[in-house]
Amino acid sequence: MSDELTILLVEDDPDSLANMVDILDLDGHRVRVAQSFAEVLNAAPQPSIELAILDRRLPDGEVEDHLAGLSERLPNAEFIIVTGFANMEGTIASFKHGVTDYLLKPVHPDVIRQSVARIAKQKRVEADLQRQQRFANQLLETSEAFIVVLDVTGRIVHFNKHFSEVTGWQLDDLIGRDYINHCTPEPERERVREIFQQTALGRTSSGVRNGLLTKSDRVRQIRWSDSTLKDASGNIESVLAIGIDVTDIIDAQEAAARDHRLAAIGQTVAGLAHESRNALQRINASVELLRLDLPLETDTREEVDSIARAANELGSTLEEVREYAAPIRLHRESVKLQEVWRQVWSNLSKSRGDRDAELIETQCDCGCPAEVDTLRLEQVFRNLFENSLAACEDPVRIQIECLCKGTEDIHLDYSDNGPGLSAEQQQKLFDPFFTTKVKGTGLGMSIVQRILEAHGGDIRVVKPVHCGARFRIRLGKDDAIQNACSGESKSLHA
Repeated sequence: MSDELTILLVEDDPDSLANMVDILDLDGHRVRVAQSFAEVLNAAPQPSIELAILDRRLPDGEVEDHLAGLSERLPNAEFIIVTGFANMEGTIASFKHGVTDYLLKPVHPDVIRQSVARIAKQKRVEADLQRQQRFANQLLETSEAFIVVLDVTGRIVHFNKHFSEVTGWQLDDLIGRDYINHCTPEPERERVREIFQQTALGRTSSGVRNGLLTKSDRVRQIRWSDSTLKDASGNIESVLAIGIDVTDIIDAQEAAARDHRLAAIGQTVAGLAHESRNALQRINASVELLRLDLPLETDTREEVDSIARAANELGSTLEEVREYAAPIRLHRESVKLQEVWRQVWSNLSKSRGDRDAELIETQCDCGCPAEVDTLRLEQVFRNLFENSLAACEDPVRIQIECLCKGTEDIHLDYSDNGPGLSAEQQQKLFDPFFTTKVKGTGLGMSIVQRILEAHGGDIRVVKPVHCGARFRIRLGKDDAIQNACSGESKSLHA
C-alpha cells in the first residue's frame, strides 16, 4: 500500500493554507481544503478523508467545540490540530476526543512531514491488518471445513459458518460452553477429552476421527487436525480444530463391506435353503404320517409335535436369514404411518394375551403421511414391538411420539419402559447376528435398519428420558401431503 493520504486542510489564513498545500502536494498527498468548521459540518460525510489538519481557532469557533461533529463527518480520519496559542485545558480536551497530534505555529515543514508520515505508516499497518482479517474471515466463512476454536479448558470461543450449517448449532447456542459435553457423543467423550488435553499442552494431532453431535442429535463423522494458538508472549491461549466431514465416505465404505458380506451370506443361504427345504419337507411329511397313527395326549404324540415345532422354527430361521441376505425391493404406496403401527399392534393382540400392555401415541394427529412399502414398515414396527414386549415386565408402556411438525422428514421417537440397553447392546444392536435372546438369529434389528435405509431414512439409539430403550426413527415424508403435527396423547390398550 502507498503512504499517500487523502488530507483535508481546514484553515482560514490564505498564506498558511497555501504553504501547507505546497508541502503536502510535494510529498504526493491528495489535498482538499475548507476555510471553516461549518463548511465541513454542513457537507455530507466524507469517509475517504484519512487525515484532517485543523486550525484550532477559526471565525466560527474553536476546534474543541466541533470535534464530535467533525468525527461524525470524517469517520475514517485522524486529526492534527495546528495552533498559535495553545493552552493546557484545550490540549487535554482535544486528546480526549481522539486527536492524534498537536502542532504549534509556525509549523516547520519537516515537523508536519514527520507527523503526516507517522500517521500514513499507521494507516498502512491498519489497512494491512484489516485486509488480513478480511481474508481470514473469508476463509472462515467460505471454507467447507469445520473450524472450531476452544479455550484451554475446552469451552467454545468460535466456530465458522459451515459448522453451523451442518450441525444446526448457532454460536450463541454454544459460546462459553464445554464443547465435548455438548458436541461429542457420550461413548467417545473420554477419548476425545484425553486428546484435547494433550493438544492444550502443545502437542498437535491430525487424522483423529470422532463423532460430532448435531443439534438434532444426529452424529456426523469428522476427521480432525488440532493445533494451538498463542498470545504475543508465546503462551497457549486456545486450541484450533479443523475438521473434514467423512460421514459419506465412511457410510459408503460400510455399505460396500455390507454388500460384500450380504453377497457371501446370500450365496451360502441359497445353497443351504435349497437343501434344507427338501429335508424339512420330508420331515414334515413324516410327522404328518406319524400323527395319523398316534392318538392324541400320548407321550409319543407330544414328541412328534415337538419335532414339528422344531422343524417350523428351523424353517423360520432359514427364511429370516434368506430375507436378510436378499436385496430389498420396495413397493411404495401413500399411507399414514400411524395406521401401519396400529395394525401391527392389533395383529400382536393374541401374542400379548392378557398382559398389561399399552401403546401410547403422542403428537400424531397428522398421521405421519409417507410414501413407503407398507409390508416392510410393518416388519419394522413388529420387530420393535416384539422386542419391547419381550424385554419389559408388566405393565408394558410403549410410546411413539411424532416429531416431524411440518418438516420435510418424519421423525419418530420410540421408547419403552423396559430395562434399557447396555453400552455393548447400544454399540452392537444393529450388527448382524448379535442377540441377547436364547432364541433368535440376531438379524431383527439389522433388517429394521436395512428397511429404513432403503426408504432413505435411518434408526439410531438415543438416550432415554427415564429408563428403557429409546430410538429415533427418520423417514421421508410424502411431499404432496402438507400437514402439521399437533394433538393430545392417545393410547391403544391390550
